[in-house]
Amino acid sequence: YADLHAQQIEPSAFRYHGLLAEIVGCTMVGLGLWIKLGSASFVRVLGATSVYFVHIGYFCIVAGSVVAMLGFMGCWSAIKENRCLLLTVSTRRRFMVVHQGGVLGREDRTAHAPPIVLEKSLSGLKKKYSGYKHDDIVSYGWNAFMLKLKCCGVHNYTDFSGSAFQIRTNLSYPKSCCKDPVSPACNGRNVSSEVIHQKGCFDNMVSLLKEKSMLLAGAATGAALLEVSRIQVLKGRVLFLSAPGMHRSQLCTDKP
Repeated sequence: YADLHAQQIEPSAFRYHGLLAEIVGCTMVGLGLWIKLGSASFVRVLGATSVYFVHIGYFCIVAGSVVAMLGFMGCWSAIKENRCLLLTVSTRRRFMVVHQGGVLGREDRTAHAPPIVLEKSLSGLKKKYSGYKHDDIVSYGWNAFMLKLKCCGVHNYTDFSGSAFQIRTNLSYPKSCCKDPVSPACNGRNVSSEVIHQKGCFDNMVSLLKEKSMLLAGAATGAALLEVSRIQVLKGRVLFLSAPGMHRSQLCTDKP
């Protein structure tokens, strides 16, 4: 009776684990797409410094797809009681746990992000920002960022002092700093709090970076814990299929 009970419970538990893995995988894919598409302006503002952030987004998409696929394969192998397929899934899951640990280690570095964000964003703004409605990468990114988050410069509008933008236009700030860019008062010289945003974008940048990094770390932690638990279930299932009472043809073939 105990053996029969184990035969019923283990495949059922494995199928539930597989379904959960598919859900986690799809969540990671969605998170990766959100990071990639939602961080376009942020990436343009920080330039090469934020390239790893885009790569992490791609990694989430790929890793999530693999986790979902392995979840499906795990369900199928449990139903068919195919020992070779179970071993293959188990090996791939160990590989995924290692890579998800790498993501956690990478995201831990965001604790040191503020100084880098400050340095690179201010440097890009001073040297490469051209102005409102300019379509070069840095200008487009900064304009989109300031308009969306309702901020101006890195610290405030004074960051444009001595910048390439001010030297070229003789203006104190671009229209993207204004609360209403089409207002006549938005003339590049009126620095009233009624006309332009007085707050800089630095705090928003750091918050955005940390927020998405925490989401990534949470997803990677959840996926890694799920993979570890599934590896244990896999071990039990493989041992069961390797038991002396099992027919040899069931070890590397589908259950008849």
